[in-house]
Amino acid sequence: MMARKDALTCGIALCTFNGLSYLDEQLTSLLAQDRQPDRVVIYDDGSNDGTWEFITEWAQRAPLSVSVHQQSERVGYVRNFEAAVQALDTDLIFLCDQDDVWLPHKIALMAQAFEDQPDLLLLHTNAKLVDANAEDLGISLFDALELSELEHAAVLTGNALQVLCRRNLVTGATAAFRRRLLDIALPFPAALVHDEWLGLVAAAYGRISLLDAATILYRQHANNALGMPLEKSKPGGLTPRGDFHAKFAVRVAELVSLLSELTPAGAVEPPPILQEMKTHIEFRANLPVENVKRVASVLSEWKSGRYGIFSNGFRSVLRDIANY
Repeated sequence: MMARKDALTCGIALCTFNGLSYLDEQLTSLLAQDRQPDRVVIYDDGSNDGTWEFITEWAQRAPLSVSVHQQSERVGYVRNFEAAVQALDTDLIFLCDQDDVWLPHKIALMAQAFEDQPDLLLLHTNAKLVDANAEDLGISLFDALELSELEHAAVLTGNALQVLCRRNLVTGATAAFRRRLLDIALPFPAALVHDEWLGLVAAAYGRISLLDAATILYRQHANNALGMPLEKSKPGGLTPRGDFHAKFAVRVAELVSLLSELTPAGAVEPPPILQEMKTHIEFRANLPVENVKRVASVLSEWKSGRYGIFSNGFRSVLRDIANY
């Protein structure tokens, strides 16, 4: 099949560390894509199990452009990915873990979404969770994340930043982004995992989206650098209001600070909505103890509209008035 003249080039950033057990299956799945990648870059973080020798030999016989690099000393998976993505000059960059299996439609499906939506900066998808032997665990990634309908709708309607400030939903193994995102997002901060950071920056200064379709078999095993908790949270009442909002306020303040430090071409300031969120969450974390003052403060905050944007509307108002 001939490539479209307007087709975006696609590069894969694969990071490895002692992953020999699963690499053959993953690399085979990359070559089995309906739409072949234009380039693959593999960065190894000092493996000593034969991984380096395996990927070096594979790169020599692969029917596409592959470059391999090995870190001179252990840098960790975030810094390893930071190096790998910078080595790609393709329009789109796909993040790739060593132990998963890509479904054949992944690149074609995701690249098409970017070609159809020029303003789309980052895209992530669902996945099938499998065990160490790639046996289906009967649960999807979005199910394991307990992705709510409200969160799903917020991402699709351009309000992903509000969701991602609360918690990360972007799993790097399912994600792809336009290379221009790196102009803003580099260097990756030490305080966050790379996929979380890329999602936040993309949502703050562009648009991200998600696809319900699974694009990988997301392997869960004892040596995952990051895995999914498969047990559903147990019922046990609400988290104390003060504790929850105090922790959330700290997180949002850290994100505002990190985003304020970005210095791409031209001055970039965090979106005003992020500062508005910070103001609201700090307010909820520090409600007055005295009943009259608390009620007056909550009603004033309600009039600002922030309860409807950043909390659960009048339900949250009533909870804060009751100080519960």
